[in-house]
Amino acid sequence: MASSKKNSDHQEPERILVYDDEQVILDLLALVLSREGYEVAATPSDEEAHGLVSTQAFDLAITDLGLRRSNGCKLVKTIRDLSPDTTVVAISAYPAREVVRFARENAQAFLQKPFALSDLLSVVREALGDESLAEAPGETTSASQEGLQVTRGNA
Repeated sequence: MASSKKNSDHQEPERILVYDDEQVILDLLALVLSREGYEVAATPSDEEAHGLVSTQAFDLAITDLGLRRSNGCKLVKTIRDLSPDTTVVAISAYPAREVVRFARENAQAFLQKPFALSDLLSVVREALGDESLAEAPGETTSASQEGLQVTRGNA
């Protein structure tokens, strides 16, 4: 999953953690972000996600707050405790008030599923300060061109 994106601010690719219990979504996000040049660690496992955060540095973490079998909110709190400089993008298919409030208080951005991959890429680029990767007028990423959207598996 490692890639070779280099920019003027970093010697190595920016590292992104993706945590979602839906394997299809996890694989799609990891693929798209890797193709954009980011180094991606993706896991559907609560335990593995906490282990990764405890042992590795990430520039950005994308975590699903509405996980059915685990707790994305707990992971965000762990990230905040261990790595306060890591940018957090929260995603969820469940727009409950508590989820939205938690995201506003603990994450730099919140995307409600379904969302377009182009929207996620814009949020990631902005959060990481990757203006050089921002789409120029008339240019689109493959995800934008295809109009791909992230939805819940049974939605």
